[in-house]
Amino acid sequence: MEHDTPAGYDGVPIPAQQSWEEGGPDTTPGRRGLEEELAEMLAAASPPRPTAASGSRPPSRGDRRRTRPTSPLLIAVRRINQVTVLFAVIAVCAACLLGWSITYTYGQLRTIAEFVLPSRLAQWWPLTVYGPWFVAALSILRATVQHQAAPRSWGVLLVTSAMAVALCVSHSTGSVLAYVTLGIPPITALVCFWELVGQVSSKHRGRKGAHAPRPKR
Repeated sequence: MEHDTPAGYDGVPIPAQQSWEEGGPDTTPGRRGLEEELAEMLAAASPPRPTAASGSRPPSRGDRRRTRPTSPLLIAVRRINQVTVLFAVIAVCAACLLGWSITYTYGQLRTIAEFVLPSRLAQWWPLTVYGPWFVAALSILRATVQHQAAPRSWGVLLVTSAMAVALCVSHSTGSVLAYVTLGIPPITALVCFWELVGQVSSKHRGRKGAHAPRPKR
């Protein structure tokens, strides 16, 4: 007995309903695994998306330290420290050269005095030249700190320096090299002391200018 195909309202035959197994998607385990592996490979190959824009990134501590403005007071303190160190280095160099020049000249004067005086007196005789020299030098330093002129002390310093040069050169061999070798140390002592006084005066003027009252507007 044959089965008749059901007809529609217009007499058009209705196609038979296909089963899920014939027309449905393939849900086999092998194909599902391939699709999952392909999705994982695509996800791994694609670059990660930034969570936030680079411009909206909050500044780190290092950036804050770099962009932190330096206060004028800190800049002034650094400059003052640098100037102080420079003054100290120049003053130390001038003092060392001053001490060496006086020591060398003192030995020359003692050698000269030994020709006419006993050795005990000869070792103290250079003080007759450099004693007034030291007293005048201390007076000049005091006057420099107190912002006073000391023409008399400078005169004593120049006279004693000239006397030391004359005594050192008087017993030389007469050559130009001997004159230079024996006559320069007293002049070097005078020049070094002059530079030392200049450093003290500049340092004192710098402190006075730093503590000077500001003019009112």
